Amino acid sequence: MIKHYLKVAFRNLIKYKTQSLVSIIGLAVGFTCFALSVLWIRYEMTYDNFHEGADRIYLAGSSFRLYGDGFTYNSSSFLADYLAKNCPEIEKVCRIFYDWNEKKIKNEDVEFVVRRIEVDSNFISMFNIKVLDGDNYLQLKKDEIAITENTSKRIFGKESPIGKHLILEESNEEKIIVAVVKSWEGHSLFSFDILLPFHDTNPNWGNQRCQTLFRIYPNCDIEALKQRLSEYEVQQDGHKYPNSTLIAPLSTLRSSHPSEDVNVKLNHICLFACISGLVIICGICNYLTMLITRIRMRKRELALRKVNGSSNGGLLTLLLTELVLLLILSSGIGLVLIELILPTFKRLSQIDEGTSFFYIEVFVYILSLIAVTVGFASLLIRYISRRTLLSNINKKSNLHLSGWFYKSSILFQLFIGIGFVFCTLVMMMQLHFLLNTRELGIERHNVGAVVYCSENIPFKEIVSQIPEVSECLNGFHTPIPKMFYSIYRVKEWDGKVADSEQYIELEDETINQDYADFFGVEVLNGSMLDEKDGKDMVVINEAAMKAFGWTQPIGKKMGKLGKQCIVKGVIKNISYNAPIHPVAPAMFHLPDSRDRGGIIFKVKEGTWNIVSEKIKAEVNKVNPNAELMLSNIEEVYDAYMKSERTLCKLLSVVSAICILIAVFGIFSLVTLSCQQRRKEIAIRKVNGANIGIILNLFFKEYLFLLVLSSFFAFPLGYAMMKHWLENYIKQTPMEWWLYAVIFIGMGLVIFLSIIWRVWKAARQNPAEVLKSE
Repeated sequence: MIKHYLKVAFRNLIKYKTQSLVSIIGLAVGFTCFALSVLWIRYEMTYDNFHEGADRIYLAGSSFRLYGDGFTYNSSSFLADYLAKNCPEIEKVCRIFYDWNEKKIKNEDVEFVVRRIEVDSNFISMFNIKVLDGDNYLQLKKDEIAITENTSKRIFGKESPIGKHLILEESNEEKIIVAVVKSWEGHSLFSFDILLPFHDTNPNWGNQRCQTLFRIYPNCDIEALKQRLSEYEVQQDGHKYPNSTLIAPLSTLRSSHPSEDVNVKLNHICLFACISGLVIICGICNYLTMLITRIRMRKRELALRKVNGSSNGGLLTLLLTELVLLLILSSGIGLVLIELILPTFKRLSQIDEGTSFFYIEVFVYILSLIAVTVGFASLLIRYISRRTLLSNINKKSNLHLSGWFYKSSILFQLFIGIGFVFCTLVMMMQLHFLLNTRELGIERHNVGAVVYCSENIPFKEIVSQIPEVSECLNGFHTPIPKMFYSIYRVKEWDGKVADSEQYIELEDETINQDYADFFGVEVLNGSMLDEKDGKDMVVINEAAMKAFGWTQPIGKKMGKLGKQCIVKGVIKNISYNAPIHPVAPAMFHLPDSRDRGGIIFKVKEGTWNIVSEKIKAEVNKVNPNAELMLSNIEEVYDAYMKSERTLCKLLSVVSAICILIAVFGIFSLVTLSCQQRRKEIAIRKVNGANIGIILNLFFKEYLFLLVLSSFFAFPLGYAMMKHWLENYIKQTPMEWWLYAVIFIGMGLVIFLSIIWRVWKAARQNPAEVLKSE
């Protein structure tokens, strides 16, 4: 019997091959995207959750405005002792220095790439590092290291590494292996292959180069600890200084404060997972609509099977077999797609696991989706098939049974399709706007800078002699990435409420007319500083004007280190960071010396690689081992948007699949509708209707569904995109023409998808149709 059911299901899939192919492709893409994105989300949310008391482990960082959201993982090596002495909530605290870049080591002239971490003795006990071989106490001295068992097998095979030496290629230091430790049991932000002893060459509160981790006692008030660490005093060299420490749970650190190497943010992954789920729903709705319509067309067959002894369960199994076969084929194609894109996915998601890890989880997710789909479909098909049989026995039409589902499915697919297209276009427009607009304060295109060089080289003369360089600016640090900044607390300014303890933090920057001309800085009010102005004259940005509450800022005064500064002009906000972070209030004064800072230059279109190679060649002439850091400002800024860029690419693919499902769904349903209404079309032609009238009859029905779906999709899409755009300091406008283009485009696609099938049905000989009916 199963063989018979499979044969019937396969024949139906072949009979309606276009509809079946679209459903299979749509579900395969949906299954693939959804399964991989859910796997990705689960992986992101389980970083460092395997440690003992993982929910009580925190990282103590600091505020650093030049870094992403202002939270940096780094802190002073003095912080650990301060926390241990002054915070009774803390059970254990340790210091580490994590090298975020992989480094090379040598063993008998064979190079290996490893991850290194410097740790103190508290780290060993806090994270329960297990020694498998060697020094059980693991008190690492200056020239001693410990390696994981995986690293031991990779370098030494089955030999014991205890007592052997490794050379750190970067410093050419020789280290002796004193212990083999167990690797982490899960994935961690601080994964390691080698443990080195912690050493701070310049310990002070201002040197923030290490990471401080601590674990609190159970049931402690973490909010009270956060409040206490938000502002406190520390003592150094006989002086007291204000300090602030930010803390974040280690298990959610990667998602709440992602580092620069994260390719796609967690909220963008969740969004993509939701969209992938909607694609699956669209594909299933499309197929179920066609299946239910075909059940109505097969009502005589089903009645004959019932008369000949088929049970209700047998009929349900017959109808579900086609769906199950379709889902299995979709899953198979989905697994093939996963095999093809797995290397790209691993690189994008930064999931360093074996192939079996992906397939096991993906298989579980796909089986769950199939089970849920079959469960829902069995209830719906059982209801529809029973009503169809009853109506056939009673000789009553059951048009309403499939009609409501038919129109609801089309409406839903159009709603999702229009919403996808609208949201994707707005995201692409916003991304294009942020990458190309000058609204962010400075010109970035074709601008480069020498950020750092270990040798004293006359870059000004070298760069000015390169023919591909069109303009140079000397004496300023590169604004992107911003390498240095200082902050003043302004406590006195014109318009401040008397006896108020309020203060405003201002970034202290330098600017002059050359800088403004080079970067295209726009003066909104007043004028730019010139060499005639004294040290008391400053310009401020829009954010500072807003912070002070000034509407007419020119001539206003503020206090700075006991001196009065006078505002000469207001410039447009300059965004140094990613455009999701607000611009801080800033004041600008003339530079003290033209010799400080590096050199910034503009290159001719398409010549950045040539210029950078020429600069490197000149440095190599002086010292081949010299350290040189060049920066392409546009590339650095574009890297801030890599998560949004990746999301737009993914959404483009998914949106195209969703539109394809909706369009072919309409095409397939129109085909079935034409078959059902052959007699109606023939009678209309006999009564004088021409092809245009019949086409208009069908088009009106789908036009109404398009208008209704647009009525819901556009407001919801606008609300969602409005909320999404508010994350950025500058937003692209959602103009009226965007709605018109999408509506007209969808209408044209629908018209083209139905015209051929209706035209073919309308041109049939009505006498032949009526004779066959």
